[in-house]
Amino acid sequence: MRRALITCWLSFSAVLFFARGSFGADPLWQSKPVAQWNEEDAKAVLADSPWVKHFRPEHVRDLSPDERRDGGNMEAGIGRGVGLEGLAGLFSGRREAEAVRRAHDKPPADPVVVRWESAPVRAAETKAGEDAPAVDASYYVLVVYDIPLPRRWNLANELKGVSYLKLGRKKELKPARVEILRGDDGLATVVYLFRRSVEITRQDRYIYFVAQLDRLFLAPLFNVEDMRLAGRLEL
Repeated sequence: MRRALITCWLSFSAVLFFARGSFGADPLWQSKPVAQWNEEDAKAVLADSPWVKHFRPEHVRDLSPDERRDGGNMEAGIGRGVGLEGLAGLFSGRREAEAVRRAHDKPPADPVVVRWESAPVRAAETKAGEDAPAVDASYYVLVVYDIPLPRRWNLANELKGVSYLKLGRKKELKPARVEILRGDDGLATVVYLFRRSVEITRQDRYIYFVAQLDRLFLAPLFNVEDMRLAGRLEL
């Protein structure tokens, strides 16, 4: 899906130089009308613009047995196990504690792409020839691409309950619904739809998108002031 966009990040460096302009010039999305964007422009916008974040999720702590039991899934949030090293350390409190710590250590999660599916992003996706998910323009839509997720029948509703937009001093905005699109590579694209009944303005300044996706957590920050096109806020 979009893993290549992440792993080949450096290959966009030359494109980004021209996209942002040299010597402090305005970036292309401020200086060049969308109708004039070519495929290279579109890829630059999708690689690095105010509506696109590359974020490495953090692992959340392992669940206790009681928490797993209450959640109805005894396999959720379990570390790799203590193993033989832990058994050998049963006679030494320090060694046992160290073995348990290592057993629950997890490798860093792969970075993911988070896109605010605004009008300029949708235009860039079209011009770049991407097969982007369909979105409803009556919502604010954020999409997390290429993230590993287990298969549970109620997972979309679970993700809905542990995500929100933090808008300055306003009350947190919860998603109206969450959709999960599965890829052939085993990764998922997760679509978050927030009602536009709460207006986002330049006075909000910054928006945190906070989400937990199974045992991964992310909270990319969007700068509202930068999310403008031709002087108009595009969300």
